[in-house]
Amino acid sequence: MLLLEPIYQWLEQLLDGRINHFPLIRLLMNSIDHALIFFIGWLGVWSISLLFRKYHKQKIDWKLERYLHLFIFYLLVLLNITIFRQSSIFKLMSISPRPLQDIYWIPFVDSVKLFTHGSLFAAYYNVFGNIIWFMPIGLFCGILLKEKSHYKLSFWAGLSISLIIEISQWLFSTGVTHIDDVICNALGSVLGYWCYKKYQERKRRLEL
Repeated sequence: MLLLEPIYQWLEQLLDGRINHFPLIRLLMNSIDHALIFFIGWLGVWSISLLFRKYHKQKIDWKLERYLHLFIFYLLVLLNITIFRQSSIFKLMSISPRPLQDIYWIPFVDSVKLFTHGSLFAAYYNVFGNIIWFMPIGLFCGILLKEKSHYKLSFWAGLSISLIIEISQWLFSTGVTHIDDVICNALGSVLGYWCYKKYQERKRRLEL
């Protein structure tokens, strides 16, 4: 970690022996650390784009820009925690695909095994974690696209990003390619959009 190492060391001392799954915290912080570095690069590109738009007197929706930054940062964290977790950001990964028999093609077989004969923590994280991690995609579909957004779009957005992640994990051998992940990810994106729609409906009722 380049930016968050002091915070991680402080947390490690604070929570030492209190949390059984502390490696997950390290994985998350390491992913956020990498994402922050890439995000700084994004801000540089965005600043150039902003100057260009101002030069051409284009109207800038600052609220939308803030949400766009949040979405970019979320995507960077998501990609780092799923694809690049075993690699340094300065180290190129070689393409070394796993054998096709290592791919979990049949839905829910492995998840059921985890619930019945495996770790309950791993089972819940595998299902609900994959749903929750992708809910922001549906939320941002509604926030960024507004009236152009719909459930079908949020489904395809979640499905597409999930497939990119799963194929990349297979190509670079950085994770397990699992059909359950794709299903839960797409469901999470749709649930995120549902939350957005419910919030908008409640907001409209309060404004009446």
